[in-house]
Amino acid sequence: LVARVYDSKAEFRSALQHEKEGYTIYKNQLGEHHEKTKESSEYLKYLTQQAVALQRTMNEIYKNGSNANIMPLKFTAPSMTSVLEQLNIINGILFIPLSQKDLENLKAEVQRRQQLQES
Repeated sequence: LVARVYDSKAEFRSALQHEKEGYTIYKNQLGEHHEKTKESSEYLKYLTQQAVALQRTMNEIYKNGSNANIMPLKFTAPSMTSVLEQLNIINGILFIPLSQKDLENLKAEVQRRQQLQES
């Protein structure tokens, strides 16, 4: 989440630093093949591309001044889903998706336990 905030501010060096830390944690805790680790790896690639594009733009400006041919940079704000997911992780909230069948089984189990308590 911190990396995404820095990305949205075009502070790619800080974004890369924080995402590298996140990637290392995901890799060590979840393994290299986990969805979060892969997602972080892809985001690192994206941030690297953005940082290179920004540096090229800056070099063009230093070289040619006001005559520089500047390519527009892509700035992405984090999606609400991404922000909420990260905040939930930070706060220790874990969502477990349940199918309709799982919900029915859970409901049946709760009813069974209530009947046992009543008897």
